[in-house]
Amino acid sequence: MLSFKTCEKAPAQGGRVYGGGLVEVEGRVVWGRGYRGVYMYEEDRWSRVADGGEVAGTLAVCGGRLVWVGGWKGGVGSKKVKELRGGRWSAMPDMLVWCWWSCVVSVSGGGMVVMGGEGDGGRWLNDVQVFDGGTQTWHRGPSLPKPCSAMSAVVHGDVVFVMGGYGMDRAVWCADIRDLQSVWREVPDVPNTLSSVCVVDGVLLAIGGTDQDGSRNTSSIYGLHLDGKKWRHIGDLPFACSMVDTLLLSGGGLLMVDGDTQQVLKITVQGLAKLFPIIPILKVFDKSQREAESQKEADERRLYEEAMTKGYVETSVTKCLILGAAGVGKTHLKHLLLKKDPPQQRVSTGLADNPVRAISFSLAGVGGQEEDDWFVIEDDQALLKVVGGTIRDGGVSMATSLDKVVGSFPKMAIHVSSDGAGALHPDPTPTAVSVTTDTSHQSRTVSIEKELIHHINHSSGKEKLFGVKWIQFIDSGGQLQYHDILPLFVQNPGVAIFVLNLSEKLSHQPAIEYYGADGKPVGKAYQSSLSHQQILQHCLGAMCSQDVHPLIITVGTHRDAADRCSESIKEKNQQLMKLLAADRFCVLCNGEELTEAIFPVNGKTPGVEDRHVATVLRQKIVSMCPKLIKMPIAWFGLEVLLQRSSHGGILSLVECQVCAKSLHLEGDAFLAALHHLVHHNMFLHYPEALPQTVFCDPQVVLTKVTELVEYHHKLRDCPDKGVAAERGLAKFRDHGLLSVELLNKFSKHYTEGLFTPHDLLKLLVSVGAIAKIGEGGVYLMPGLLPHLDSGQVSKYYQQGASLVITPTQGCIPSGLFCCLVAHLLSPSNQSSWKVCMKRDKPLCLYRNCITFQLKHKTELVTLVDMFSYILLHINKMSSQVCREIRCCVHSGIKSACGILKYQGVQFEDAFMCAGASCTLDPPHVATVVSEKKWICSIVGDQSGDLSECQLMWFGESGVRRQDPSASDPVSLDSEPSLPHLLDKVAAVIPSKYELIGLQLRLSLAELQVIGPRHPTLEEHHRAFGEIFGVWRRHGSPPYTWRTLINVLRSPSVGEVLLSDELTFWITHK
Repeated sequence: MLSFKTCEKAPAQGGRVYGGGLVEVEGRVVWGRGYRGVYMYEEDRWSRVADGGEVAGTLAVCGGRLVWVGGWKGGVGSKKVKELRGGRWSAMPDMLVWCWWSCVVSVSGGGMVVMGGEGDGGRWLNDVQVFDGGTQTWHRGPSLPKPCSAMSAVVHGDVVFVMGGYGMDRAVWCADIRDLQSVWREVPDVPNTLSSVCVVDGVLLAIGGTDQDGSRNTSSIYGLHLDGKKWRHIGDLPFACSMVDTLLLSGGGLLMVDGDTQQVLKITVQGLAKLFPIIPILKVFDKSQREAESQKEADERRLYEEAMTKGYVETSVTKCLILGAAGVGKTHLKHLLLKKDPPQQRVSTGLADNPVRAISFSLAGVGGQEEDDWFVIEDDQALLKVVGGTIRDGGVSMATSLDKVVGSFPKMAIHVSSDGAGALHPDPTPTAVSVTTDTSHQSRTVSIEKELIHHINHSSGKEKLFGVKWIQFIDSGGQLQYHDILPLFVQNPGVAIFVLNLSEKLSHQPAIEYYGADGKPVGKAYQSSLSHQQILQHCLGAMCSQDVHPLIITVGTHRDAADRCSESIKEKNQQLMKLLAADRFCVLCNGEELTEAIFPVNGKTPGVEDRHVATVLRQKIVSMCPKLIKMPIAWFGLEVLLQRSSHGGILSLVECQVCAKSLHLEGDAFLAALHHLVHHNMFLHYPEALPQTVFCDPQVVLTKVTELVEYHHKLRDCPDKGVAAERGLAKFRDHGLLSVELLNKFSKHYTEGLFTPHDLLKLLVSVGAIAKIGEGGVYLMPGLLPHLDSGQVSKYYQQGASLVITPTQGCIPSGLFCCLVAHLLSPSNQSSWKVCMKRDKPLCLYRNCITFQLKHKTELVTLVDMFSYILLHINKMSSQVCREIRCCVHSGIKSACGILKYQGVQFEDAFMCAGASCTLDPPHVATVVSEKKWICSIVGDQSGDLSECQLMWFGESGVRRQDPSASDPVSLDSEPSLPHLLDKVAAVIPSKYELIGLQLRLSLAELQVIGPRHPTLEEHHRAFGEIFGVWRRHGSPPYTWRTLINVLRSPSVGEVLLSDELTFWITHK
């Protein structure tokens, strides 16, 4: 039945890692071996015919010509397709998705189909890209059932078969080549993995491969009749092999090339008819069966249409952001929570990962107990499967009209520019962006529609959308540069998980390391300028300032090494509970005693105890999810449709509108759907900077920032590498200065007409990440600047003459100082000042300290981020300059808060406390309270006169207070000032601080932290001051004299006489 002839060995070394393929063109056999060359096999001899293409590309035939598809070069994937003409490679239209190790088959009409492969970060792909030889264009085909690469494929009649790739295991798939929008169907599993496929005499053959546990190659050959349900062993090769190249020769027989050993066999196959006597075409594609199923498909189509136009599900979405220093184990924790194996190699997370979504369920466990379960949505196929199953099982509720459902959602605000570029036109014709044709959109829409209908018919399992809660886990980068930039892109989490290393103290400043996608270090490690606790405080301040109140979870990794740290877990818990209680966050405690904040785990090598902790955390996260809301089912289909229709993750707004129209989402329904996707970070859209561009893959933007941080980190390690040849690299390395020329180095994700380096600059300027300096096209990225040690900061300012701008609560929120600097350097402000440069080197430019020079003047303005406040210093002080600069900085803080969506941040002017008897540590500020007086913000009875230098900040005429509450009250609804509260209330009833605090809605835990440390009048005044400060920050109950008078009249306080005196004092002033 089988006979073998050994031929001359193939000429190249190296196996499949170099890509290639075995094809026949014009009766000649050609084999490609990556960049090592393309060889022809003729008369049992190999001869070189051309150089090879990119590494890991695929050799194929398209339109009767040899083509080289994809590959990678310099660590970056390629969309390039080249055809061989006259011994040289010439360009063809680029693919839609860059990939390598893909599988390619030829189709009639001079076309080809590219399936799977590997993409960004070695991620397997399920994309199917179809090249139309007639129009010379690419479009999407039906996605593979799951991501895979390096598969083997063959076309028999009108059917394409795929098997043997990484990620496929023993699966075999097939699809009708006549209808490239059809769905993939499954063929019985092949006995071995990594087998190669071919068809001989109508019999599907699986050649070689590895055994089921992947431990060794096999020599087996199996056959499956196209009408059969079982594979049958029909013979063995002379040697074991896997992932070989096979070709059915036009003259008869098979040719097989093993790329690993270069062995070549000619295989003659006879007598298959005796084993497989009936040879009809694949029954599943039989025309008669198609007609028999047509009615069922029509019913499913009606169900689909009804669900898309009227259907909604009740669900909720929660964003869970994972934060912490670099290397503490955030990614390992995410894998543990998702019930996935820990990653095998260390790779630094970029600015932020795309959300990984999990649907929560509750299943009946052993003994009737409930146990949690997750279904993780890892790709669009899984999402469509869930949507299809929901529709099939009646989980979609039908509304007479979705207008009421959509009306409860906010809409995406589309900003219309003067030329109308941001407008949504009824006629989908772009203003400034080229749009693909409607035919292209129609083909993609049909693909989604047919796939959904298929899943309505075939979906199985428990995973449905109705009544479930979505949790979107976002893993963030731990490098300090990312902490300053992250709030610009990822906001409003419902849950925040802070990860700490239990083997280190909270005051420890961790080493900052960076690992590339290959798991190797990038640059050298350096010490963080912030401790674990300070990073936590920064992040807490950011979330508190956004007026969101997420559930705070603290997880300690490296549980097995906790005893090596001199600071015990109990001591860490005490510090964290005090910190978290002071900021009034909803904290998940570990245990019923509410004294422990840390959940200790081992993320890298989790055991039973660690998995139990993960189960508890999952259950708590689900329990804190918001209530279920009605959401149109079509929104899930729109997400997949836009992602598949995008050009490398990017679409124009008009293209999104065209796609949405196919799902009956128009007008407000479309804008509400787009707002939902952007709000939950599934998509990104920046209407003010790029009104026509929608990022359907957020990593397009996040990766650009990650590339800059990683490249900057690498240059720190090799300071002279490439700098001599390119002067701009020195500016980028030392001072965070970049330009269009530098951004051109990072070509990944750019799309002509939609997203270019100029567009990236506009986007980063609009979000406050960079600022233009001067007129030379140079931009500053403050987040990349080095951090100045606290001991070196003092040389840039004089403490007595510096103005302190302090938030009324906590420390400076993360990212605010960098965003402030970017605002102050924006062109609208550069008429006043510039970064002081001396021979192209800034005088003082650090992430926490920056010096400006006033234009046409000699004054130098220095801003310093002191973590809990901002210092503003001018070296040559005058009343007019001080007043102008002070107002400009306040305006910049307000603008930065707006960009970062910080709603609850208020700043006030102050000076460093100079009280002789004030020994509180750390140094704190004194608030300006009257024309020439200051009062200590901690010890209320300590005050003094403002110096002449301090008075200059407010002008020669005296203090200009921004806070009107320091003035005398004009009515009972006025806001009280701290001096008045201390003088009129605290000094009269010093012992009733706790009763008043409870009436002002402070918790007992907060009052215990605030309470007097010693039984002195000063301590009671301090406690009153902090209570009034908390009341003012939260504004609930209303921060007015009327509220305080009602509190004093309450039965628990019982100070009716004092309340009457205050009422008379306010109303008769």
